[in-house]
Amino acid sequence: MSKSEGGLIPATPVQLQKKSICFENMHNKGNGAYFENPVVEEDSLKVKNHPRTGRTPTTTNRKAPNPRKWRYLMTQETRFELGLATSADEKMTWIRDFRDFAGDTSAHGVKNIFEGPTKLLKLIFLICWIICSVYATYVIMNSIITFINRPTGTKFTFLVENEQRKLGKPAVVPMPTISVCSHNKVKKSFLMRKGNEQLRDIYHTLEKYDKGEAAELAVNLTREEFAEVRDMRYEDLLAAGSISSDRLLMCQQRSRNCRDLAAFSQTPVFTRENSITGTCFRINPMGTLNALMGDYGALQLRFWADVQDYSKAAKNSPYHGFTVAFHDRDSYGSTLSSGYLMSPGSYYKVDLRMRKESREPPPSGHCDDSQPFTTYGNYSEGACIMECKDKVLNDTCGCVNVVPPINTLNYTSCTLQQWSSCGLKTYLDWYKNYTNPDTENELPSETMCRCHLPCTETNYEAKVSSSDIPMSYAENMFEIAGIRGYMQHISAPELGINYNKSSDIKDNMMVLEVMFSSSQISQVKEFVKYTTNNLLGDIGGVLGLFLGASLFTILEFFQFIIMSIAKYCCMWTPGGRKKLEASEMS
Repeated sequence: MSKSEGGLIPATPVQLQKKSICFENMHNKGNGAYFENPVVEEDSLKVKNHPRTGRTPTTTNRKAPNPRKWRYLMTQETRFELGLATSADEKMTWIRDFRDFAGDTSAHGVKNIFEGPTKLLKLIFLICWIICSVYATYVIMNSIITFINRPTGTKFTFLVENEQRKLGKPAVVPMPTISVCSHNKVKKSFLMRKGNEQLRDIYHTLEKYDKGEAAELAVNLTREEFAEVRDMRYEDLLAAGSISSDRLLMCQQRSRNCRDLAAFSQTPVFTRENSITGTCFRINPMGTLNALMGDYGALQLRFWADVQDYSKAAKNSPYHGFTVAFHDRDSYGSTLSSGYLMSPGSYYKVDLRMRKESREPPPSGHCDDSQPFTTYGNYSEGACIMECKDKVLNDTCGCVNVVPPINTLNYTSCTLQQWSSCGLKTYLDWYKNYTNPDTENELPSETMCRCHLPCTETNYEAKVSSSDIPMSYAENMFEIAGIRGYMQHISAPELGINYNKSSDIKDNMMVLEVMFSSSQISQVKEFVKYTTNNLLGDIGGVLGLFLGASLFTILEFFQFIIMSIAKYCCMWTPGGRKKLEASEMS
């Protein structure tokens, strides 16, 4: 048997005789049995007509298709019978199938590794293909790792959330709720009142925050003479001794009293909030007040610090005056870990800018979207910490120091007996452990406050400037009969509280002016920087640039693997497992 000029082995009469296998298996599929340069001895062989068409097949004047197409799916016997083998003793191997697959695949350059004109070019193509494959694998693995880590970025934009600009009117901005908390937790005038001697001693002992003295007090409270006060709740003591509502001297906007503004026609100007630090004023509690940019919409507040009515514990504190915080209406000042210290005798000007933040929830981000509301209003880190503190106190002592504003868990405030015997010690232990990062691994999980960032949050960035109230201003205020009458009303000469001089105004009055420096609302949004689209784009780009491959190339490769496994492991062929038999013609 010799090779023909076309490079393929010609079909012998015996091969064409075997039940016309070339027509029965190939022509019926629309391919036909086509050979290059066939040699047929017509005198010694009578070719049978095709069983379906009845016509005599011919191998001449027909366009020869690509003999490699689907060639790796044929059995060894079929390849020899169709004349596609390169030698009579050729063995069918997986490498030979892969070479045939490489010639057919849509990936560019792979077939040149097997069919290059010279060995040198084949080697060059092979080296380039290996280098490109290694680099493409490296880039793809990095892309997958980046996608799994899901890195995030932030986007900063400006918003104006109202329709005023569209109507040609100045833009308005919602005024925040302003929490103003006095540093005088319990007034001296309350503690020195006749009949409150026992409460005074109890309060002064508790304010030392000493475990030993608190335990001794708990023993003393079991005695009969303390029967009337030991069941008084700690929160009631703070509320009864807090500063009076008339310490808010003035609230006005655009020279109009807040009570006369339409924003407060259906809602109160302020409410009072009990907290562990004392009672706080909540100005604009429902968030109904709006403001314009600049001094035109400024809100002016005046407070009386009542320094002469400070208790012994408050006088010894380095902080006199107020702590002021700016937040949205669904939050509370007691949850804010920081505020602005404002001393009496000063005029403060606060420029606000509203800022909204949104973060990505897990698995991309680290915010907590499982609990949008808490017993302290909107979820925040501060609200989470306060809830954690309340849970530890309630689980240990069966009560809390101060009931949360939204008491959905039905907490009760500790009595003076409970607070001195259990509550104060538990609170000090919790506070010590919470503020010490080195003890985290030593504590049981239920005592740890594992608080995450909220997914949405509204903050008010403040720039605070201040100046001392001039003596001339205090003297002018003292000339107002209403001011002098107020000072006389809150005086208690028998307790050493006398407000009868202009210097008392300078020592006690605190003026706060709140305004917006811009009507624009800044928005900070966290987003996933590397998404599924980025991953597919990077993988497709590196495959196309370095390997000339595409999605269809991947599908072709998987098809080749599946077909090869089926062929070599299961003896499967595209026409089924039916073995073709041929009979010789004599």
